[in-house]
Amino acid sequence: MPTVSFYKIALLLSLVGLSSSAAGLGYYYQNRTTNLNNQVATLNTQNDSQHDQIDSLKNQIANLTQQIKNLSSNIDQLQSANTQLLNQIIQLRNQLDGSGGLCSSGKTLKIGELLDLSADLSAQGARAQASSTLAISDINSFLFSSGCNLRFSLAVDDYGLDNSKALLDLQSFSALGVQVVVGPLNSGAAQFLLSYANSNHIILISPSSTSLALAIPNDYLFRTISNDGAQALADARMMVDRGGTAIIIVQRHDSYGDNLAGATAERFMAIGGQVIDTIPYDVTTTDFTTVLNRLQADFTNNVGKYGAGHIAFDFLSFEEFGAIILKAQTSPGFPWSTLPWFGTDGEAQDSVILNVNGHPVSQVKLPSTVYATVNNTKTLALYGRFTTQYPYLVCDQYCLGSYDDVWLAALATLQAGSYDGTKIQAVMLTIASNYYGVTGWMGLAISGDRLPQSYQIWKVVSQGIPASETWVLAGTWDALSDSMTWIAPP
Repeated sequence: MPTVSFYKIALLLSLVGLSSSAAGLGYYYQNRTTNLNNQVATLNTQNDSQHDQIDSLKNQIANLTQQIKNLSSNIDQLQSANTQLLNQIIQLRNQLDGSGGLCSSGKTLKIGELLDLSADLSAQGARAQASSTLAISDINSFLFSSGCNLRFSLAVDDYGLDNSKALLDLQSFSALGVQVVVGPLNSGAAQFLLSYANSNHIILISPSSTSLALAIPNDYLFRTISNDGAQALADARMMVDRGGTAIIIVQRHDSYGDNLAGATAERFMAIGGQVIDTIPYDVTTTDFTTVLNRLQADFTNNVGKYGAGHIAFDFLSFEEFGAIILKAQTSPGFPWSTLPWFGTDGEAQDSVILNVNGHPVSQVKLPSTVYATVNNTKTLALYGRFTTQYPYLVCDQYCLGSYDDVWLAALATLQAGSYDGTKIQAVMLTIASNYYGVTGWMGLAISGDRLPQSYQIWKVVSQGIPASETWVLAGTWDALSDSMTWIAPP
């Protein structure tokens, strides 16, 4: 019996041992199973990540393919430009032969220029004055080489965005016999001057006025940039593309701001968006507290409905935007919306609004639309000369536009055969449609406004050591397809 009991005890101990081993083995396999499941989950995650990377690479390839197509198109345009330039030279010589009265007169004809050199478009005005000076030099060189004894000169007046002063300047030009004036820069002044210009048959050629209210056939105002009917389409599409479903518009209360705000709001709603508010401000405003309080209240009251990432702020401003954002950055919750703040051609590429304390402009990025020019051999040559002679300035769209505007003034005078506003007005559309300048083909609509093609989108970034703000090209909008192509999305 004792022996049997001993074996029973031994058997029980063995069973306990086996049970422990089995439990340990079960625990091992349970852990192993968990580890394997975790590895499978990790592999699935990696697989998803790889799929995302593959999709991203596909998108990059598609973007590069589109850029290659755009480059090919640009090459075709440059080749076409060269042909047009040759035809243009032949046409110019024919014009000179047919304008013997002017060429044998030995006169120097004065082209007026109304620029802002002291107010909220002063940076643009400085660039326009510089490029216009180069244009006069080039025109006179051409006349000399062609044996023509006619010369042109510039008379520049700073109207400081003051409509009354602009009118006095235009009247002074008229008293001097000036028949063609490049400018004014803004639509408010252009609208104010138009009646006098029409009555006295003085041609106004603006590189930057865009108000829809001034798209008038057979008047004496010609604008070598597309009007805001096209810019409103680009602005609305840009904001929707970035995720905007509702907008708050902050705008200068003038012809430019009023008409662009109305056109942008109309287009934004047409493509599915909602307009929360439009906030106008007087162009003489220097304290934007009231404007910003209303903007913040509009945002706060609607963020629950639309979401912080879907309310777009659209600023239709000039250089006063610097004062707006300088004040805004001191407000609680700035910049409120998680979308960028959006701008227009009134801000695009303007250096004055950059590098204010704290670099708030690069924080909101300010993607801004501006009419896109087509660079050609003439453009590149002008860039080189401009940089050499004016290293402290950057030649932008309006700088290029002013150069072309002076050429249009001279060519139309030659074609008319007389420095007479009525005769020059009659040939302006024809001259423009046959001129390929530093901004590309200059074709004008019956309203006298540049025919739209595309818009560039420029945004502000902070870069370098020490960091400073600068404008970089973010993308383009195509008028034909109403679509965006991004290079560096804001």
